[in-house]
Amino acid sequence: MKRVYEARDGLEAHMVAGLIQQAGIMAQVNGDMLQGGVGDLPAAGLASVWVADSDEHRARQVIGDFEASQPPASGPTLRERIREPGRGEPDSGRAFRQGLLVGVLLGAALMAWLL
Repeated sequence: MKRVYEARDGLEAHMVAGLIQQAGIMAQVNGDMLQGGVGDLPAAGLASVWVADSDEHRARQVIGDFEASQPPASGPTLRERIREPGRGEPDSGRAFRQGLLVGVLLGAALMAWLL
C-alpha cells in the first residue's frame, strides 16, 4: 500500500478517496478517526488516502486532475488571519472587555432611568 494523499481533515480524505474510487481504483482512508482523539481543536495531517502499489501512478493522476480543477486559494492565509495582539486588529480579550464595559454602563443607565 502507498500513501498518495495527505488530507487536511477526514472530510477531504474521504472526498479524494471517492474520486479515486470513481476512477475504478480501490482506495482506503486511514487516520480519519484519530481527529476525535485530539478534541475540539482541528488536527491537520492525520487523515490520508492509500492505494495498492500497482495503482499509485493512476491514483496520483486522478489527484493531480482534481487539484488542477480547484480555484487558486484567495484571501489571507491562516498565518495572516491570526494576528498578534496590538498589530492591526484588537485581540479578542480586549474587544470582549470593551463590550462588557459598554454593556455594564448601558445596564446601569437603564436601571437608573427606570428607578
